[in-house]
Amino acid sequence: MRSLLLVGACLIASCVPSQQELRAPVAARVHAPSIDVSAALQKPIDSDAAVAIALANSPRLAAAMDALGIAGGDLASALGLGPLDVTGALRFGKGHEYEVDAVQNVLGLVAMPRRRAAARAELAATQATAAATALRLGARVKIAFGDLLAAQQEVELRQTAFDAADAAATLRERMRAAGTTTELAVARDRDAREQARIDLAKATAEVERAREPINALLGLTAHQTAWHATGTLRELPAQAPALDDLEQTAVAASLDLQAGRARTEAAEHRAGAAWLTALLPELGVGVSAMDRDGDLEVGPAVRIGIPLFDQRAGARARANAELAERTHELAATDVELRAQARRARIAALAAYQEARQLHDVVLPLRQQIVDETLLHYNAMDADPFQLITARRALADAGHQYLDALRRYWAATAEVDALRAGVALDLPAAEP
Repeated sequence: MRSLLLVGACLIASCVPSQQELRAPVAARVHAPSIDVSAALQKPIDSDAAVAIALANSPRLAAAMDALGIAGGDLASALGLGPLDVTGALRFGKGHEYEVDAVQNVLGLVAMPRRRAAARAELAATQATAAATALRLGARVKIAFGDLLAAQQEVELRQTAFDAADAAATLRERMRAAGTTTELAVARDRDAREQARIDLAKATAEVERAREPINALLGLTAHQTAWHATGTLRELPAQAPALDDLEQTAVAASLDLQAGRARTEAAEHRAGAAWLTALLPELGVGVSAMDRDGDLEVGPAVRIGIPLFDQRAGARARANAELAERTHELAATDVELRAQARRARIAALAAYQEARQLHDVVLPLRQQIVDETLLHYNAMDADPFQLITARRALADAGHQYLDALRRYWAATAEVDALRAGVALDLPAAEP
């Protein structure tokens, strides 16, 4: 009995769900740790801290959470009956006469199951979208932070390459001063040094550029952008990831598909409600009271809308078109999600194999060449330029390995996001 009274009260008052109720499904999918953003930014931050800051501070995520309030308000509106329509008339002649009609539109009760189902489906879609926004944000922060760490490590490699090129050019200039080499050789080494200087400057600028996507994702401005990053890219795992089931797992977990199915369901209910209101635009019941010179007459009042000149063809056509649109969007999301899952699998495995080959074969070979060249140099069987060239080749292999490692961890973050229910490159779902 108490629950029935509560339902009746909600129907009359159009109860709005609390923020806790609206956000509970999102919180169940996204475990955001509590963090003091200002305090966290005072210390060097790693990838995990960056994700926590983004979840707590991102205005984009806050906007997605605000959309829950809009959907909750729409749900409350779907449960409302609308205002009580009261009309009155007062007439004077030989006597006086007044009439009062109080009519409540009850068409909402007839259409309420459809309206309520549509609103609940839209709320479910909005909750899925909010959860997807949070998970997508975390994955993008991980990728962007990995790019920053790779850029910082790239500066170290470029510095090593510049030092080698500078040493070669300096040695060549001394040899030219002693008359033991040609001006062409000096020019070539100077050119290599200047190119290495340019590469070092570009790498240094790339570090600053790589920080800006993180600032945007974390919602940082002004003095907040003066944070420092700590850490390096994780080393390659011993075994390649098992990704044969990625497509099936991504489809089963997809929040984008979940939201699409809910929006399609909502469109179906709106189409049904459009047909109902086309057949019966208005239905009201109430009471009518009339006083004729003190003689009060009271009786029932009924108001019925007849779709004689307006059969709401436009509203019905719009509802049907919306349903078709949502159905096609859902099909497109499924196709795009499957393609992205296959692409992420290929990218992760290819980057792993490339990084593994560089780590296990190329880098040891280049190091062996450096070591052997150094032995020949000590035995006066190799000139210093051969040693410098060998070290340059080792640095180049280091660049290639670092880039492959960065791409592998970026692809891994995308794979993890797909398993959690989000694809990073799907078009943003419309509210």
